[in-house]
Amino acid sequence: MQHLFGSADSLITVDLDAIAANWRFLDSLSAPSTVTAAVVKANAYGLGADIIAPHLATAGCEVFFVMSLDEGVQLRQNLRLAGFERLPVFCLSGCHAGQEDDFLANELSPVINDLGQVARLGMLSKRHNVSIPAALHIDTGMTRLGLSPDETEWLIEHMQDGVNALEGINLVYLMSHLSNAEIAASPSNTSQLAAFATLRPCFASARASLANSGGVLLDDAFHFDMTRPGIALYGVHPAGAPTSTERGKLLKSVVNWDARILQLRVANTGDAVGYGGTHVLTRDSLVAIIGVGYADGYPRCLGNIATAQIDNYVVPVIGRISMDSMALDVTDVPEEKIRAATSARLLGQHYDTSMMARDAGTIGYEILTGIGKRPARRFLGQG
Repeated sequence: MQHLFGSADSLITVDLDAIAANWRFLDSLSAPSTVTAAVVKANAYGLGADIIAPHLATAGCEVFFVMSLDEGVQLRQNLRLAGFERLPVFCLSGCHAGQEDDFLANELSPVINDLGQVARLGMLSKRHNVSIPAALHIDTGMTRLGLSPDETEWLIEHMQDGVNALEGINLVYLMSHLSNAEIAASPSNTSQLAAFATLRPCFASARASLANSGGVLLDDAFHFDMTRPGIALYGVHPAGAPTSTERGKLLKSVVNWDARILQLRVANTGDAVGYGGTHVLTRDSLVAIIGVGYADGYPRCLGNIATAQIDNYVVPVIGRISMDSMALDVTDVPEEKIRAATSARLLGQHYDTSMMARDAGTIGYEILTGIGKRPARRFLGQG
């Protein structure tokens, strides 16, 4: 393992085949006519969109979502380099002033979030005499991005009075976003579904999309013409524990994080470990110093809480997490095992993303997207 670290002190291993398997599984939950897109924003949730997106395209994914124009340009370039020329790429934040020509040049599709963007795309269409492919996001209860109820009402009125407010825009998808789909019993799911279904006939030429990862795993009533899974592709159930639903249990683990053992220290009863001495040894101990800290994206709050794994032995993290290092109590690992070990697994089957998120008081999304640039990356399944 250590030779794979190269010049880094830790290594993120991403199983591309597991991501593809998760996409196929999520796709299998919908009708054959329903498109299963892939959300690869935030660098594919911190794991490497330039590698992951082409692998998903090879697996059969034909529609991608990112957040910004910048992400869209990068994704389009990487898809082209991989031989995928014209796959639709939607940018969730929409087209902002000054970005119009870049959207056209890179064949990107904006997700319209307000009436100002409607007007902007209409002018772009007239200026270049082209039809602009786009999605329209209507807010059905998230109170985040998307047309407000008043804006939606205005738009519908101005599509029915002889003047088409969407002239020049090829409305490919009508979409909204579920705010609480990871909780099956949440009443907001049914209310948002009803609101979306009511508005859908007003945009009859557009295909419909409502389900995020939680919606895909929730019920096929939410699937419509396209689903947009994100976090589930990367093996994390949106509710946290993968056993939250029967479907969630079938998601495959995607990420391991291994770190170099920098040093083994013999320490005595009463010695304090790390900044502030928050852990005091109650026995003579062997302590392993590991080359990962909060600068690598490991949550600082996990000191004295988390565990790691060395040669199938689970060991506790002791003391505070430093910027570049952390300490493990490896006293109970057989001497021949610990002396031969070169690395410790910080994130994996023994302590997965959901468990780390639970102990850090956050969500799996933040754990993955928070992993820094310093750990090396290895991708399994590239062929």
